[in-house]
Amino acid sequence: MPEPGAAPERAADAADPRWGDAILAARVLVAGAGLIGGVRLRAGAGPVRDRWLDMVGLMLEAGNGPKAPWIRIPSSSATGRLTGGIDITATLTAGRPIHEKGLLARADGGFIILGMAERLPGASAAIIGRALDDREVIGSSGNRQEARFSLIALDESSGEDEDLPSALAERLTLDLRLDGLSIHDAVFDADFARGLACDLPDREIRGEALARITVPDGLLEAAGAISLALPAAPLRRSLDLIRVGRILALLDGKGEVEGDHLATAVRLCLGMTLNASEQPETDERPPEPEASESMEDQPPQPPQPPGDEQQNADEVTETDLSEVDMLVAAAAASRAVLAELDRPDRSHASKMARTGKSGGFKAGSRRGRPAGIVSRPPYSEARPDVVSTLRAAIPWQRLRNPDFALAADGSVPRLRILPSDFRYIRFRHRTESTAIFAVDASGSTAMERLAEAKGAIELLLGDCYVRRDHVALITFRGLTAETLLEPTRSLVRAKRSLTGLPGGGPTPLAGAIRRSLEVAGMVQRRGQSPLIVYLTDGSGNIALDGKPDRVRAREDAQMLARQGAALGYRSIVIDISRRPRETTRELARFMQAQYCALPVVSASAVNAIVSAELQKGASQGARQ
Repeated sequence: MPEPGAAPERAADAADPRWGDAILAARVLVAGAGLIGGVRLRAGAGPVRDRWLDMVGLMLEAGNGPKAPWIRIPSSSATGRLTGGIDITATLTAGRPIHEKGLLARADGGFIILGMAERLPGASAAIIGRALDDREVIGSSGNRQEARFSLIALDESSGEDEDLPSALAERLTLDLRLDGLSIHDAVFDADFARGLACDLPDREIRGEALARITVPDGLLEAAGAISLALPAAPLRRSLDLIRVGRILALLDGKGEVEGDHLATAVRLCLGMTLNASEQPETDERPPEPEASESMEDQPPQPPQPPGDEQQNADEVTETDLSEVDMLVAAAAASRAVLAELDRPDRSHASKMARTGKSGGFKAGSRRGRPAGIVSRPPYSEARPDVVSTLRAAIPWQRLRNPDFALAADGSVPRLRILPSDFRYIRFRHRTESTAIFAVDASGSTAMERLAEAKGAIELLLGDCYVRRDHVALITFRGLTAETLLEPTRSLVRAKRSLTGLPGGGPTPLAGAIRRSLEVAGMVQRRGQSPLIVYLTDGSGNIALDGKPDRVRAREDAQMLARQGAALGYRSIVIDISRRPRETTRELARFMQAQYCALPVVSASAVNAIVSAELQKGASQGARQ
């Protein structure tokens, strides 16, 4: 259980309304522990997030007892640890299979705090999502254990390339954003936090108390309309709104969900924040005129028939829109609101490009982070993992050795382990990236293109120690293509090699593509991820045999472009002609490369294009 963070102020004095929503979300989370999925906490590591977690821990201790589970797990936890398996020590001691609880079953009745949830593998997300749905977990031996927990997913994603797995994000009831919140606004004290949870019913009857709270039909329709109005919201979001509305009614001591409860549930479940400048204004109505003046100025009204009075009463009831009705209309009509809800979170967490991880993932590696257990060796010299092998062999011992039991002296007979029991740890590590520039140095604008290419290379090398990037340079002019700069991370070496480059002459585009594929193959054999960047206008006039022939040069270039696409090399074709040419676009299509028209070549623009592609490749590799 976390220790309380010392704060002399009271939570009620918080100036930022977002912290008020954070306190309310904590109360809902504790009141619905084991009954709702959990919360997606969008915040980077810092004192504000720690203070909110401390507050939830204090409320959990006060509302569910001091023995309520509070378990932290990293996103890299193996699936076997989540579901549980055979306890090897207890099994060898007892002489029979003894199963241990997994992390999900141990959290029954409490919370699981999942760190760096945006990097959770898909298999682990599926296991946790099923446990949230079924409120139980199935172990490796098929045994079922109760797992009525709520999940706190710490989301530190910084953009579209980093996001929670959908199998997990759809099952998290609350969506809380704490980024940008000052520590001075995140105020609470321990006694105040405990007092917020003391008035909750006992955990055993809390579910029955929530079931007795009724929901009007109008609010049920409103919850469904809100879910349908949001294009990215799952269908289960309407059920989440009703559950949170009932919890809010329980906290208010009401027996029926009201419109304000559902409006607050929409704000908490959809991650909609309320800024201080958006606080509702006081309803200042002009003073009503005195009865005598109004009676003198107005003529007498004719009496209305009884039917008209009933019709007017119905109209008043129908036009008396509550806050929920206005919220439904806003969610259905306002595209700005929908875009704001779907926008990537603006987090202060580090981008992938700034964390030194710009390469892809290489599976079957001898080093790196563990990525699971496999039954076949990932490489020829791989050694079996002892613990995983024993866990795979123990369930078969009674069949292989009928006398497998404790001897009279308490000893255990030897285990019979077969090659089919061997289990291996699979590693994967992030590879380094190499940007291979193939620059057209022919024609009258050769010197300008070479200067901008050199500037882009120097900009990339300036960040190479952070992003682990290498760069190489190939120039083509005359009859051949030449590698002027081998793959390197040295800025000094690059500047020395790029000094005084020649330019002018014919365009051997096909030879440049062949040379770039050769360098890319060499880079890939070194365990790096190549990215080929072509700066050309696409008008080659020298064939592979060195003879000037535009038709053959075009055919050779297209043949090599298809070969590069078949090899799976990532490529970028930057059209540097004054007007974009169809031949260059067609060449990029044969390469299955990204096409960019850049009539005015600049080092910063080229660097931005290449950096974006390197980061895109890293994100795709991380999801494999």
